[in-house]
Amino acid sequence: MRGWPRTVKIGYKGKRQERGLHPSGLREIIVKRPEDLDRVDAKTQIVKIGHSVGERKRVAIMERAQALELTVANPISKKPEAAPAEELVVKEPEPVKTGEEPSTGEKTE
Repeated sequence: MRGWPRTVKIGYKGKRQERGLHPSGLREIIVKRPEDLDRVDAKTQIVKIGHSVGERKRVAIMERAQALELTVANPISKKPEAAPAEELVVKEPEPVKTGEEPSTGEKTE
C-alpha cells in the first residue's frame, strides 16, 4: 500500500566493518568518569560522554580529554557566564529650573 514503509529485505544492512561506528569512522566509547579516558585509543576510538553525567563532571572529562588529545563526539556547549550582579542605580529626574516651564512637546510661535 502507498504510504507504508517498504519491507525489510536482504541488502538493508550496512557493511560488517562499518556497523556501530560513528560517522567519523571511529568506534564510540561511552565515558562517565574522567578515569575512563585512560582506556581510550585516540586513533581508533571517539569519546562520547554519557547522558546522565552532570555539568561538573562533564567539564572535568572535557579538560582531561583535551590533555590526552582525544576527540569528543558530544562536547559541552560553552554557556556565556553571567556577569556579576551590579547594583541597581536609580536615576532621579532632573529638577526643573526656576523660571522655565516644562515643555509639553508643543511648539509655540
